[in-house]
Amino acid sequence: MTFKMKSMNCLRSQRGLSSIAWLAIISAAGFIGLCAFKVGPQYFDNMYITSTLKDLPELIRDEGDVSKVSKDDISSFISNRFTINNIRNISKKEIDIKISKDKFIVDINYERRIPLFYNVDVVVAFKNQFDSSRPTECCTPLDDE
Repeated sequence: MTFKMKSMNCLRSQRGLSSIAWLAIISAAGFIGLCAFKVGPQYFDNMYITSTLKDLPELIRDEGDVSKVSKDDISSFISNRFTINNIRNISKKEIDIKISKDKFIVDINYERRIPLFYNVDVVVAFKNQFDSSRPTECCTPLDDE
């Protein structure tokens, strides 16, 4: 009988979170949600850019040889894929194409400044590289290049 009384008293004293704790949890969830909604689309765009770079070997297969691929071919291939995936915020200055006799390298390096709230901004930087001599190792650049 006394055990039952003690457990009943313990249950009455446990009331859950205070209003300040709930406010802190809701504020933290709101901040995380705000960050996700502001920064998330940039990561989705970069995912599509990476997908485009991974599809560049199709261009080599269509041309038959790496030496037959021109800058215009690569540029139009990337432009078409960007149009299909609705990527509008990459300028031509951010796409660097280097062609040699036996390979080509495409660098898409950019950063975006995203206003979070008031005077607080978030900067995200992306570095993507496709090297036709190592197409399976797409899309992170080597440190020595």
